[in-house]
Amino acid sequence: MGRHRLLLWIVGLALVGLVGVALLVDGEEARGEAAPGFNGHIQSGTCENPTDDVQVDLESERAFDVTPYLTEDADEPLAYYGAPLADGFGLAAAYTDQRFSLVITDPESDDPVACGNILRADEDRFREAGIALVQLLPVDDAEVYGIASIERTALQRELVIPPTQVRILLSEGAPPTATDEPAEGYDGYIQGGSCRSPDEDIRVDLESEQDHDVNPYLADPPTGDPVTLAYYGAPSAPGFGLGAVYTDQEFSLVITGEDGDPVACGDVLKADSDDFREGGVAVVQLSPVEESGVQGYAVVDRTSLQRELVITPTRVRILLFAPPAT
Repeated sequence: MGRHRLLLWIVGLALVGLVGVALLVDGEEARGEAAPGFNGHIQSGTCENPTDDVQVDLESERAFDVTPYLTEDADEPLAYYGAPLADGFGLAAAYTDQRFSLVITDPESDDPVACGNILRADEDRFREAGIALVQLLPVDDAEVYGIASIERTALQRELVIPPTQVRILLSEGAPPTATDEPAEGYDGYIQGGSCRSPDEDIRVDLESEQDHDVNPYLADPPTGDPVTLAYYGAPSAPGFGLGAVYTDQEFSLVITGEDGDPVACGDVLKADSDDFREGGVAVVQLSPVEESGVQGYAVVDRTSLQRELVITPTRVRILLFAPPAT
């Protein structure tokens, strides 16, 4: 085991956490002017035709379902982040005749700012994993868009139904110019150094049980052919501990295309808040390399410690944008 890999394993003992909801904002909001947070709920019906039959409010231990994610020495939030649950909503409901949609609301006015219909996954790998992605589009003039991941969490002994967790990634401003060319998938690795100044001595390849670390998520609309809502993956980063980010060594996350060349990259920055540091969570903004058009976000977090492991594993949840499915 090399010197750098040993360092990553040792420092990785330091932190733990749970990935939840990330609400990302543009660069025009200064730290003091940032919104205090956002809330959300799941409703029956579609965004275009909601009904009053069902409304499941997202629940968080904090004042808001999502709160600002700040990085050190930054003047504005990189993200709004949280880990709310949707108690009483089972993901299997999306596979019934009842339609559902996810709504993000302004906490002051309670008005919707973004909404997305919860569509059935077209492929068994997402159905069996208990994952549904939602493409969130702006409501009226809110200029808020993004992606949400609704996931079945691990069943706890005292619960009869596995809890449902909603992970949300939103941005304000003009939607990104996502690549229109469909991809079979993407792979990735964590490298030493920043995207601009990489350190070739340190590289941790992401590992997944799928063909690629990040795969297209196809959904079945009520009519028509399946549509790609986003690209999603949750590979592990064996040998990389999130505590390494809080040393003097810089790290960055690289996404590669089918030819192995980088298509997107983002620096893994230190969180400014103790809540996120102690929770073992880092949000990474992934920007296109040259003119690839590939962009999105990743959340690096510590997973639950298993008895046979000495160090808490690190998981990298990656969400890459796809063109709006209209």
